[in-house]
Amino acid sequence: MASKHVVTRAARLLGASRVVPLGKIDHTPIGMAALTERVRQLRSTGPGGTGRPSNPNATVPRIVKFKSAVWSRLQKEARNQARITGRQVSPAQVASMLLEEVLSRPKAKHRHAQ
Repeated sequence: MASKHVVTRAARLLGASRVVPLGKIDHTPIGMAALTERVRQLRSTGPGGTGRPSNPNATVPRIVKFKSAVWSRLQKEARNQARITGRQVSPAQVASMLLEEVLSRPKAKHRHAQ
């Protein structure tokens, strides 16, 4: 685990407004650069290349409910991705990409209580 000094310095250099301790857990959060790369890989599926870009391999449509605060964060990230990539993605598409990223990771080793 990184020393408090290293964490404080990294937070300052990165412009963090706060540091949230996660404890001793395995975590490899998806970076926004990785999300941006996924958005860039989407293809328009409409006639003549028009329409909202999507993943042609995603074939199972579902309706999922979100908490209002989570949806607001997804909307903000969708707008941010549109600004960066020029592709208009929906908040639900952002959620789908984040979920796929998390579920594609190798399972963490679980420690058994002793």
